[in-house]
Amino acid sequence: MVRGVGLLPALVWGVVVAFWRPRGPIFPIEAVGILVVSLAVGAFAGRYSRSRWAILLTPLLFLVAAEVTRVGFAGPTVDYPRPTDLGILALIVGRGFEALLTLLPMGVAAAYGAGSTRRSRSPWRWVGRFVTGVLAVVVVATGVVVAVPGRVAPIKGGISELSYAGKLGLMIRGARTDLPILLFVPGSPGGSELRAMRERLAALEQRFIVVTMDRRGGARSFGALDPTPTFTVENETRNVLAVTEYLRTRFRRDKVFLVAHSGGTIGATLAVQESPGYFASYVGVGQVANPTASDRTQYDDTLAWARARGDATLVARLTQVGPPPYTNIYGYEPMILNEDRVYGTDNGDALIENVEAPELGALEKVHVISGFLDSFDAYYPRVRSIDFKTQVPALAVPVYFVAGDREVPARVRDLGLWNAVLKAPRKELVTLKNAGHRSMFDQPAAFVALMDRVRDAA
Repeated sequence: MVRGVGLLPALVWGVVVAFWRPRGPIFPIEAVGILVVSLAVGAFAGRYSRSRWAILLTPLLFLVAAEVTRVGFAGPTVDYPRPTDLGILALIVGRGFEALLTLLPMGVAAAYGAGSTRRSRSPWRWVGRFVTGVLAVVVVATGVVVAVPGRVAPIKGGISELSYAGKLGLMIRGARTDLPILLFVPGSPGGSELRAMRERLAALEQRFIVVTMDRRGGARSFGALDPTPTFTVENETRNVLAVTEYLRTRFRRDKVFLVAHSGGTIGATLAVQESPGYFASYVGVGQVANPTASDRTQYDDTLAWARARGDATLVARLTQVGPPPYTNIYGYEPMILNEDRVYGTDNGDALIENVEAPELGALEKVHVISGFLDSFDAYYPRVRSIDFKTQVPALAVPVYFVAGDREVPARVRDLGLWNAVLKAPRKELVTLKNAGHRSMFDQPAAFVALMDRVRDAA
């Protein structure tokens, strides 16, 4: 019983970590700190208990305490695991990554702690020492990797930096500091497009100071994810306005060119409607107009496609969830994972492409995925009432809508219905050939040419 007291720190540490950082560490220094404390907790438990059982019980008690403390937090990475593709992915980047920083260090340190009090003569002790040594190397490597920050390539004579506007991460790049400001808002909830913007649209940096924003909850903006009850359309609108105000003040510009993609166009459109004086023009790529109507047609298309190909598993899944809207990401999962196959597009590599961004450290790369999952789950169900045809009858700035010719047809249809009644000083609908939902990245030269016109017309 007395020796069991050595396991109590694991319980306390589980409660502390889960209450303080329920979705895991936000910054590298926090990740390293969690790992170091977990080592200390494990070593204390092993040495105080003087039992190999500490190798198992220390991580187990931590895990139980953490899971109980996290009850009530919502999102795929923190609520109960689900046996779907996205559910498994959430388990890996959520609890799996947490295990690398906490459970594994505790177990390894408990082994060393218990071993320091025992003098075993069993020949198996060398096997145990070898395995423990290998795992210790993994722990040290994990600490080193998560401590290394991201980096942004310099621009000679210009500006190139990673910064923050409040809790929202920004990448700022331009060939000169006197260029006009372009703010880009990514598409998916928790979206990050740092690599895609830098690599595919580098030509914009000769024309603008390009500011790429990580949306709330994703990558470098992961720290803004909680509390999820405030993750609303109104909040996303406030975020766009807050970053815009930061840029206007910092660079002493009256107006900013605003470019948004897909789901990011919701907050961006409403920001332009509310504060048109902040913006020189607005460019909506893959513009959302009525997400629920678009999703319902996409559901019908996906179901018809699955039936035509005899995909009984997909048919059963779609039939089970029924037509949208849904209350969480798992309802949308069949459409998300099959969009490219249904419509012949090629958007599926976007997440991986941006995970590989050198601007992101290892921890932020994990947040690209975990942030998308938890942000989508929190935010997207709240856009179900959006219908810009009635909610946004006019915008007081020049407006340009950009769609790929291989965009999901329902989205183009609903954009056309809104565009037909929208009043604006200038209004243009541009279709890019051989392009899908991320048309500006599919056809970067054509998009840069459009932005030249946008800038010159402002």
